Amino acid sequence: MINYTAVTFRFSHGFPMNASKSLCVVIVLLLWGGVATADETLKVISHNVWYGFTKKSQPRHSNWLEWMNTQQPDVVSLQELNGYTPESLASDAAVWGHQHVELLKESGFSTGITSRYPITDVRRIQDGMHHGLLRCRIRGIWFYVIHFHPSNYARRIDEAGLLQADVATLPESDPKILLAGDFNGFSPLDRQHYQSDEQLVPFFEMLDQRDAGAKNLNAGQLDYGGLQAIADQGYVDLVDRFRTPEQPFVGTFPTPLVSDQNHGTDRRLDYLFASPNLVDEVVSAEILKDQTTLMLSDHLPITATLRVKSDATASDSVAVFRGPPELLQEQGAGEGPAWHPRLGLLTSGDGNINRRSKSGETSVFRAGAGSNGLMFDRSGRLVVCENVRRRITRIEVDGSVAVLVDQFDGKKFNQPNDLTLDSHNRIYFTDPCYGDRSGMELIDADGQPIEGVYRIDPDGTVSRIITHQVDRPNGLVVTADDQYLFVADNNNSAGGARKLWRFRLLDDGTVDFESQRLMHDWKTTRGPDGMKLDASGRLYVAAGLNHPNPPNETADKPTAGIYVFDVDGQLLDFVAIGRDETTNCAFGGDDLRTLYVTAGGTLWQIPTSEPGNPVWPVVSTQN
Repeated sequence: MINYTAVTFRFSHGFPMNASKSLCVVIVLLLWGGVATADETLKVISHNVWYGFTKKSQPRHSNWLEWMNTQQPDVVSLQELNGYTPESLASDAAVWGHQHVELLKESGFSTGITSRYPITDVRRIQDGMHHGLLRCRIRGIWFYVIHFHPSNYARRIDEAGLLQADVATLPESDPKILLAGDFNGFSPLDRQHYQSDEQLVPFFEMLDQRDAGAKNLNAGQLDYGGLQAIADQGYVDLVDRFRTPEQPFVGTFPTPLVSDQNHGTDRRLDYLFASPNLVDEVVSAEILKDQTTLMLSDHLPITATLRVKSDATASDSVAVFRGPPELLQEQGAGEGPAWHPRLGLLTSGDGNINRRSKSGETSVFRAGAGSNGLMFDRSGRLVVCENVRRRITRIEVDGSVAVLVDQFDGKKFNQPNDLTLDSHNRIYFTDPCYGDRSGMELIDADGQPIEGVYRIDPDGTVSRIITHQVDRPNGLVVTADDQYLFVADNNNSAGGARKLWRFRLLDDGTVDFESQRLMHDWKTTRGPDGMKLDASGRLYVAAGLNHPNPPNETADKPTAGIYVFDVDGQLLDFVAIGRDETTNCAFGGDDLRTLYVTAGGTLWQIPTSEPGNPVWPVVSTQN
């Protein structure tokens, strides 16, 4: 698969235009020649949550959920999920934006993992394990959720052997592996600290005398065998790797939350280990110790951030794009691209609906349209979101204009933004409000303004199908089988949502709110805008930002471009667009294998391996 890098160059006013264009061509060719995109990051948190919040449950559980949401993790490894079910774990995970969850078991001291990305290759190992071992694969990395034996050093060594045996079965010659969890053992790297702690050995002597089955001490001394077995397999202790010699020892257990019980003195039981081939991709690791985390559990959470290649989740099939983006025109294409087999491409820009002919000539198709999203229906009629006039219209084949809807319950819409069509010819459109909000008329019973999603049936009936389930809906699309409705949630205010949601669409054209699923979160940069589907069902989403828009939107690295997802939200590909803001896209060309992209008034084209899947025109999908 081929990746792309966005590079910004500035030329002096005296630089000859023909020379600058030539240099740009050279730059594009060099980038196309194989320079990889900047890496993405993957933030992992591991935490033993103490008896599944069955002890001192509130406000501890609520505080933990709130804290985890603020961390914005990509993967979360959890231990001691006592009493949890897959459903309750999924409910917790949804709070921090994860839709993928796996639970080891529904009894005893269970472990689990949640992820923003799809989880595959799951294996649950319980034979020979005291608690069990959960293994899976996320973004090309094999994760093992660890919870070793709490009071028997020999059993921990055996469990490390079971881990090694499973790694040997992985279908890769050199797998990238991350071990995360509660190892319940002492690291030889901390030996000097423990030797200076005069209370530890007497404490474990007491435990071994109280429980005949316990083997905390080995010949009266602390045992490091379990963690040494992990080190002998080549794994690197990430927290140790990133702590400096002058930093004081920080343990992960016990916290002041359990100060009413005798758990001994401070020690490190929770670890993140990486395989040698993954270590250089880790950019940070630490124990998260502050006044909040000290009261969340008896263990402190730990975290690591990794660099992952942008193609780590890419499909193994044909590359999504067949070439780099090409700039076609500098103005007139702010939004709403829609392809017509005779007219060429129509776009919204400069207050008009503009036309770019198949030969590349530009003209005004409809002056003063005040439009945003554009779509051709199955009869070849152009349906228009007139955000300025706050209505949905349709330009008939003969050129006449019909108003489809301009109010709901006697109130004017906000700014109809984008639209899609299902197989029953029902039109769905979004109605956000950007900029001045003083003229909003759609208000709920509590006085809250409504930025909703609506459906227009063929008989003209209008229904609101989403009211507040999405913060500020923008782009949307219905899958070809009418199974799902994807909605872009793009609130560009400070703290607003920048998320892509998926809803199950019911037969009557309503949505199942219980099915709402987060597909991707752009966090603090610009969120998703327009989107389209190809013939294989892949979703192409215009999103991101190249330059920050303080204080509302960040751009620590350029994120503007086209993101390609599968139906379950796995990121398959990304291509950067060098202009802000990337607003929308549409398939066109005689074979529908060109993706046209609008960005800040400019128009781009990208060749694709698969044709698009607009409702009209329809072309053969054969290669």
